[in-house]
Amino acid sequence: MSAEILTPPPSPTFSKLFLCADGGGSKVCVVIRSSDGIEVRGIAGPCNIQSVGYELASQSLLLATYRALSQLSSAYLPFDLYIPPLSPVHMSVACSTLNPNTLARNNGESSRSSKLPSLNASVFQYAWLGLAGVNSDGDAKAFISYATNALSLNQDRIKLSNDVNLLAAPALGVPNIDHVVTVVAGTGAIGRTIKVSPDSSDISRSQAFLPLEEVAVASGWGYLLGDEGSAFSLGRMAIRSVLAIADRQNSSSVYSSSTPRFSPLHNDILRHFGTTDPTDLITIATLTNTMFDGMHPNEATAKRNAMIAGSARIILKWAFPEDQLVAPTSGLPTPPGSLNGESKTENEIGEHDDIDSDTVMSSEPEIVNTKIHFSVDEPENLKSHKEAKNLVYKSIKSLRELTLECLGDLTTMNLHKTSLVLGGGLMMSEGFKNLLLDVLQKENVTFKNVITVDDAAGEGARALSRLGS
Repeated sequence: MSAEILTPPPSPTFSKLFLCADGGGSKVCVVIRSSDGIEVRGIAGPCNIQSVGYELASQSLLLATYRALSQLSSAYLPFDLYIPPLSPVHMSVACSTLNPNTLARNNGESSRSSKLPSLNASVFQYAWLGLAGVNSDGDAKAFISYATNALSLNQDRIKLSNDVNLLAAPALGVPNIDHVVTVVAGTGAIGRTIKVSPDSSDISRSQAFLPLEEVAVASGWGYLLGDEGSAFSLGRMAIRSVLAIADRQNSSSVYSSSTPRFSPLHNDILRHFGTTDPTDLITIATLTNTMFDGMHPNEATAKRNAMIAGSARIILKWAFPEDQLVAPTSGLPTPPGSLNGESKTENEIGEHDDIDSDTVMSSEPEIVNTKIHFSVDEPENLKSHKEAKNLVYKSIKSLRELTLECLGDLTTMNLHKTSLVLGGGLMMSEGFKNLLLDVLQKENVTFKNVITVDDAAGEGARALSRLGS
């Protein structure tokens, strides 16, 4: 009897998958797009490699990736791909690192069992990781091993850049563009000038997602050294405005004038932080508030920064009451819960902005109605409006300088062949964005076009799928 010859089954032909991650100081959004146009996304915790560290950043990246992959049909995935059950243990670990207090809260499970595993199969054709904190080639080289290990992808298939570089992706579809100036005012503030390849269609497969060359940088040094013009910076100014009034109230004995009261703006700021005591703002800023008890330093820092950046929404509300529609963004986060347990009101900006959110978004960001229910005709409201507008002007001044730095001396750049791309939570406010453009126009700085991006990860994924398929 002759031996039977077994013919192995044909290998399944999968649609190519492309991953793009937009990671900031508040959260990371991962978008996975197939070559036939299917798009899914997942969200996880902070992913700034400088402020939260490489391990936490890679765990947040993995959690968001698994959340997105879990939405895809098995027809798009390798048959042996393992997607772990995303238990509460995984959620907390990916958002707070492996520390004894976290593990104790999760019935003593070991770090080995709670840490998310790396992908066990090759899934993606290319990946573009735009992460806050990647400010140099050194930063990219330091984190690349974490990224390749987490995503089971060769280094030549991963583009690792600062998150602001993702904003240049839409310019690939704009004709006669030589440069893109990208300005982000989200949790942080940063500017980049990107040179666009003259013919992005004539690029080798190994560089299919690299038609963009970074040629100038501005700011992006983090909240301790810079970030003027960011939501964090604006929120810090909001806190200072409250503390200044508190100091004046406590110094009434050396003044003959009446003691000022907190304005509606100040009360809104205090309400955002869940307190009526201005000194609580100091303990929150210094991480000595009891709300941070038991947290790992990285987790506490991320939560503190998100709270401060989130208070920028209060300034925008009072500065631009005419704004009716604002897109929710990761740049203006609201941390989970508050000191007094109050929920967000319809006047606040954003909804998919919880830094520990387990929400998985599979569609474009929703536009939410943020109609303002106050009149600036009332004296106290007018006072709050003027103070908020003054704080915004300070932010705009910083962003004006940042934008001009990206242009250099204009001897090598032509504004008529340069796109300005704006991103981050503050730029989703029409009043804020238009004020910046007005200030630039007064400097005779007019770009070929202005693009506002509220879905950087989606733009990056779509650019990857077009250039890499």
